Amino acid sequence: MTQQPVTTVHLTAPATRIVTTELRTADHTTETGGILLGHHTHDTITVHHAGTPGPAAVRTPTFFLRDLAHAQALADEAFANDGSVWVGEWHTHPTSRPIPSARDAATYGQLLNDPELGFHSIIAVIFARHAGRWEGAAWACRLGRIEPVRMQISSSTG
Repeated sequence: MTQQPVTTVHLTAPATRIVTTELRTADHTTETGGILLGHHTHDTITVHHAGTPGPAAVRTPTFFLRDLAHAQALADEAFANDGSVWVGEWHTHPTSRPIPSARDAATYGQLLNDPELGFHSIIAVIFARHAGRWEGAAWACRLGRIEPVRMQISSSTG
Protein backbone atom coordinates (compact mmCIF):
# COMPACT_ATOMS: atom_id res chain seq x y z
CA MET A 1 0.00 0.00 0.00
CA THR A 2 1.35 3.42 -0.95
CA GLN A 3 1.58 5.89 1.90
CA GLN A 4 -0.18 9.24 1.75
CA PRO A 5 1.97 12.26 0.97
CA VAL A 6 3.36 13.93 4.08
CA THR A 7 1.73 17.21 5.10
CA THR A 8 2.93 17.38 8.72
CA VAL A 9 6.10 16.52 10.61
CA HIS A 10 5.71 16.18 14.37
CA LEU A 11 8.86 16.26 16.50
CA THR A 12 8.10 14.66 19.87
CA ALA A 13 9.56 16.07 23.08
CA PRO A 14 12.43 13.52 23.24
CA ALA A 15 13.41 14.25 19.61
CA THR A 16 13.11 18.00 20.21
CA ARG A 17 15.35 17.72 23.27
CA ILE A 18 18.15 16.07 21.24
CA VAL A 19 17.94 18.65 18.44
CA THR A 20 17.77 21.69 20.74
CA THR A 21 20.70 20.44 22.81
CA GLU A 22 22.79 20.00 19.66
CA LEU A 23 21.74 23.44 18.36
CA ARG A 24 22.69 25.03 21.68
CA THR A 25 26.07 23.31 22.09
CA ALA A 26 27.39 22.80 18.55
CA ASP A 27 29.88 24.96 16.69
CA HIS A 28 27.60 27.43 14.91
CA THR A 29 30.07 28.00 12.07
CA THR A 30 29.70 24.46 10.66
CA GLU A 31 26.70 22.34 9.75
CA THR A 32 25.50 19.70 12.17
CA GLY A 33 22.58 17.29 12.23
CA GLY A 34 21.48 13.70 12.48
CA ILE A 35 18.93 11.12 11.45
CA LEU A 36 15.23 11.19 12.28
CA LEU A 37 13.44 8.00 13.29
CA GLY A 38 9.73 7.47 13.75
CA HIS A 39 6.52 6.45 12.01
CA HIS A 40 4.53 7.56 8.95
CA THR A 41 0.81 7.40 9.72
CA HIS A 42 -1.71 8.82 7.26
CA ASP A 43 -0.25 12.20 6.21
CA THR A 44 1.93 12.74 9.30
CA ILE A 45 5.43 11.64 10.16
CA THR A 46 5.96 11.49 13.91
CA VAL A 47 9.63 11.68 14.88
CA HIS A 48 10.27 9.81 18.11
CA HIS A 49 14.08 9.85 17.95
CA ALA A 50 16.59 12.36 16.59
CA GLY A 51 20.24 11.59 16.18
CA THR A 52 23.32 13.65 16.82
CA PRO A 53 26.13 13.90 14.26
CA GLY A 54 28.33 11.27 15.95
CA PRO A 55 32.06 11.36 16.63
CA ALA A 56 33.15 10.61 13.04
CA ALA A 57 30.80 13.12 11.34
CA VAL A 58 32.15 15.46 8.68
CA ARG A 59 31.19 19.09 9.31
CA THR A 60 32.03 22.18 7.24
CA PRO A 61 30.25 25.54 6.85
CA THR A 62 28.28 24.19 3.87
CA PHE A 63 28.31 20.40 4.25
CA PHE A 64 27.36 17.77 6.79
CA LEU A 65 27.79 13.99 6.63
CA ARG A 66 26.58 12.04 9.65
CA ASP A 67 28.68 9.34 11.30
CA LEU A 68 27.14 6.28 9.64
CA ALA A 69 28.02 3.80 12.39
CA HIS A 70 26.63 6.15 15.04
CA ALA A 71 23.40 6.61 13.04
CA GLN A 72 23.02 2.86 12.48
CA ALA A 73 23.42 2.13 16.20
CA LEU A 74 20.65 4.66 17.02
CA ALA A 75 18.43 3.23 14.28
CA ASP A 76 18.89 -0.33 15.57
CA GLU A 77 18.12 0.72 19.15
CA ALA A 78 15.03 2.74 18.16
CA PHE A 79 13.65 -0.09 16.03
CA ALA A 80 14.14 -2.59 18.85
CA ASN A 81 12.49 -0.25 21.39
CA ASP A 82 9.40 0.97 19.53
CA GLY A 83 9.60 -0.02 15.86
CA SER A 84 10.77 3.42 14.73
CA VAL A 85 12.33 3.49 11.27
CA TRP A 86 14.44 6.00 9.38
CA VAL A 87 12.09 8.72 8.12
CA GLY A 88 14.53 11.50 7.33
CA GLU A 89 17.28 13.77 8.51
CA TRP A 90 17.78 17.09 10.20
CA HIS A 91 20.66 19.49 9.75
CA THR A 92 21.68 23.12 10.00
CA HIS A 93 22.52 25.80 7.48
CA PRO A 94 24.63 28.23 9.52
CA THR A 95 25.24 30.55 6.57
CA SER A 96 21.95 30.39 4.64
CA ARG A 97 18.21 29.91 4.92
CA PRO A 98 16.38 26.77 6.17
CA ILE A 99 15.64 25.52 2.66
CA PRO A 100 17.15 22.50 0.90
CA SER A 101 20.27 23.33 -1.08
CA ALA A 102 21.02 21.78 -4.46
CA ARG A 103 23.35 19.34 -2.67
CA ASP A 104 20.55 18.48 -0.21
CA ALA A 105 18.10 17.86 -3.08
CA ALA A 106 20.60 15.58 -4.83
CA THR A 107 21.13 13.60 -1.62
CA TYR A 108 17.39 13.17 -1.04
CA GLY A 109 16.98 12.06 -4.66
CA GLN A 110 19.67 9.42 -4.21
CA LEU A 111 18.00 8.11 -1.06
CA LEU A 112 14.58 7.97 -2.72
CA ASN A 113 15.96 6.17 -5.78
CA ASP A 114 17.82 3.51 -3.77
CA PRO A 115 15.60 0.39 -4.00
CA GLU A 116 17.31 -1.17 -0.97
CA LEU A 117 16.10 1.68 1.23
CA GLY A 118 12.50 1.49 0.03
CA PHE A 119 11.58 5.10 0.77
CA HIS A 120 8.20 6.42 -0.45
CA SER A 121 9.14 9.80 0.96
CA ILE A 122 11.82 11.28 3.15
CA ILE A 123 11.62 14.31 5.37
CA ALA A 124 14.19 17.00 5.94
CA VAL A 125 14.15 19.39 8.86
CA ILE A 126 16.56 22.26 8.36
CA PHE A 127 17.54 24.93 10.87
CA ALA A 128 19.24 28.24 10.06
CA ARG A 129 20.44 31.13 12.21
CA HIS A 130 18.49 34.36 11.87
CA ALA A 131 18.89 37.33 14.20
CA GLY A 132 20.78 35.18 16.72
CA ARG A 133 18.13 32.44 16.86
CA TRP A 134 17.58 29.12 15.11
CA GLU A 135 14.60 28.97 12.75
CA GLY A 136 13.43 25.63 11.41
CA ALA A 137 11.47 24.38 8.44
CA ALA A 138 10.29 20.92 7.44
CA TRP A 139 10.30 19.54 3.91
CA ALA A 140 8.81 16.41 2.35
CA CYS A 141 10.72 14.85 -0.52
CA ARG A 142 8.77 12.51 -2.78
CA LEU A 143 8.80 11.59 -6.47
CA GLY A 144 11.31 14.24 -7.49
CA ARG A 145 9.55 16.98 -5.55
CA ILE A 146 10.54 18.81 -2.39
CA GLU A 147 7.70 20.68 -0.73
CA PRO A 148 7.40 22.58 2.54
CA VAL A 149 5.23 20.90 5.16
CA ARG A 150 3.85 21.92 8.52
CA MET A 151 6.11 21.26 11.52
CA GLN A 152 4.83 20.65 15.03
CA ILE A 153 7.47 20.79 17.76
CA SER A 154 6.57 19.40 21.16
CA SER A 155 8.07 21.19 24.13
CA SER A 156 11.27 19.64 25.36
CA THR A 157 10.31 20.68 28.89
CA GLY A 158 7.19 18.60 28.99
